Amino acid sequence: MNTVFMLLFLLSLLRIFIFVGYALINLIKKNPAKKTFKKAGISTVVCIASLVGFGVTMETINPESIELSIPDYQDEYDINTEIPFEVSVSPENADKISFEYISDSNTLSFSDSGIQTGAESGTYEIHIKSGDIKSNTLSITVVDMAARKAEQEAEEKRIAEEESSKAAEAKRLAEEESSKADEAKRLAEEESKAAEEKRIAEEKASKEAVERASLEAEEKRLAEEQASREAAERAAKEAAEKQLAQEQAERTVTQTQADIAQNTPPAPDPVSTPQGPAATPNPSGSGDGSNFNTYNNVAQQQTSDTYVLNTSSHKIHYPTCRSVPKIAPQNYATSSSSVDELVAQGYSTCGNCFK
Repeated sequence: MNTVFMLLFLLSLLRIFIFVGYALINLIKKNPAKKTFKKAGISTVVCIASLVGFGVTMETINPESIELSIPDYQDEYDINTEIPFEVSVSPENADKISFEYISDSNTLSFSDSGIQTGAESGTYEIHIKSGDIKSNTLSITVVDMAARKAEQEAEEKRIAEEESSKAAEAKRLAEEESSKADEAKRLAEEESKAAEEKRIAEEKASKEAVERASLEAEEKRLAEEQASREAAERAAKEAAEKQLAQEQAERTVTQTQADIAQNTPPAPDPVSTPQGPAATPNPSGSGDGSNFNTYNNVAQQQTSDTYVLNTSSHKIHYPTCRSVPKIAPQNYATSSSSVDELVAQGYSTCGNCFK
């Protein structure tokens, strides 16, 4: 029966095209076309009736298996997004009108074009059911991409701010360390400078102490030399005064002897032996006669040595001294040694010629 209605439908459809075409030709030719249109209308009614009969008599084929799939499946889908899906049935001509689309949440909705995710985030499971036949179950994760992006941006901003804060803190700590290092360096330089100044001060004090000690030693030496010189001069002066006193006493004795000789009658002249020249000076200084007897040996002043010595009175004379001719020959000696060397030997300078 189903095939009869299908053939009737096809024949009626063909007649409709024929009658409509024939009616149009009559209209163009201006011939009557009312009957032709009437026949086309009857064919249309028959076509509709056969189509209804075909649908009523068509046998329903239940599916044996249902396969639900999503092309280009993703782990996550954005909210308010349509997800296309595909349904495969076996047999292929099975009836799909009785399919029931089931989800564990009212957030998802189904249409002929796909699955609507809705406005709520979450993970949902969907499947198709037709009678007792159930398809495979798919899991769909729905997220608010814009909110997630905003959260990610906020998190990235927070992390960036945190990194910036850490960098600023690290910079501050580095500056503090640098400042501490500079301060330590400054203190070390100050300590080094203080130590250097102390060392210089100590060196200066040591140098001044050495110079002071040297100066004091020099002053002491000069004072000792001055004292020695003054002592030598005092000794020389005392010796000169002593010599003058001796010379004065000798002159007094000589004058007294002269006075006695003048007052004494002259004796007969004895046979005198001519006196030779003055005795040669005795360098050794031995003898016990007085320096100032009746000697007046001017030749004693003729010497190439620097000084003339009286070995009896231990006096040092210049050769031009007036006391030199009066020195007894046995007490006469000469020397070119220095005054200090002669003083060291016990001599002292003449008070007349060493003024």
